[in-house]
Amino acid sequence: MKKLNEYLNKLSDSNDISDDQLPVGKHNNIPDEKYDAKQLKMGIEVEKEHTDCPKIAKAIAKDHLAECADYYTRLAKMEKDCENK
Repeated sequence: MKKLNEYLNKLSDSNDISDDQLPVGKHNNIPDEKYDAKQLKMGIEVEKEHTDCPKIAKAIAKDHLAECADYYTRLAKMEKDCENK
């Protein structure tokens, strides 16, 4: 995990990251337009809690959305339910 974090930090410091350099994002080759724009925007914001790099955040979000199209709506609901307990 430490090596992954070091690698992500290096990538986060670079403004010039190509999709093939990302350690995540098996769905990078799928155009953004194939995802619900609202969900993708929500996802990028959520994933920024793990990285300062928008490309990495988007790659992670796209992976989640490829598995579940409303992932971030469900996540927000779950987090709200947890806060109410």
